Amino acid sequence: MYFYIKEWPNKRATLMTEDGVVLWTFKNTDEARMVWQEWCQQQEYKVQYHLVA
Repeated sequence: MYFYIKEWPNKRATLMTEDGVVLWTFKNTDEARMVWQEWCQQQEYKVQYHLVA
């Protein structure tokens, strides 16, 4: 399963699943990426994401 980080015009970033389910919205893409990487490390998943503009 892929997860996506979508950056909005106001520079906020949303972490979502490949089928569009919103998991959380962050202040920026760096914060979203950091949280995603930490979660993956805990779950022992390989980190994969796509930044959608």
